[in-house]
Amino acid sequence: MATQSIRLSEKNFIERAACELRELMHEVRELITDHDIYWKVQRVIQSNPRLLVARSAFFDTMNDSFAHSAAMRVRRIVDKDHRTISLLRLLKNLVDYPGLLGGKITRDDLENDIRELEEATNKIKTYVDKSVAHHDRNSIADTPLNRELSRSIKTIERLFRRYFNLLMGVDIDLSVNYLEDPLAIFRYSWITP
Repeated sequence: MATQSIRLSEKNFIERAACELRELMHEVRELITDHDIYWKVQRVIQSNPRLLVARSAFFDTMNDSFAHSAAMRVRRIVDKDHRTISLLRLLKNLVDYPGLLGGKITRDDLENDIRELEEATNKIKTYVDKSVAHHDRNSIADTPLNRELSRSIKTIERLFRRYFNLLMGVDIDLSVNYLEDPLAIFRYSWITP
């Protein structure tokens, strides 16, 4: 027997959306922070001629760990399962509440944003489903390139800010700030004689 979804009142939808946006805010911030630190480390590697030619299992592990964890976060943020908190699901549900758009964006704008989010993250989602979360027997998922992952993260950040502002009435700052330099640990030798 199929379950029917119950349409919430606008008041109840906005309350649920506010809770979900606060939950998603942590996920999006962690994704942006991880992305920022990863690329800071990559710039260190690129600026050091010895590291540029070094073959290291550590680099492979670092690259794989970032790629898999970032891809998993992207996948969670665009999950379509009705049991999950997801930016994509929230936007798709928002289509049914045009009164909440406040004249700031049109339904067409919202639908274009949904399409853009799906297009920017589709390859990442497929990769996670076929190769990270599961080891598909017949996986045909292409491994996303760093630029595709970066593009999906930037799209998520922009759209999350847009709809957080629209629904919460507050412009959220997702820029990365550190109390301490995250690269300070590289300023001294890790292996002592």
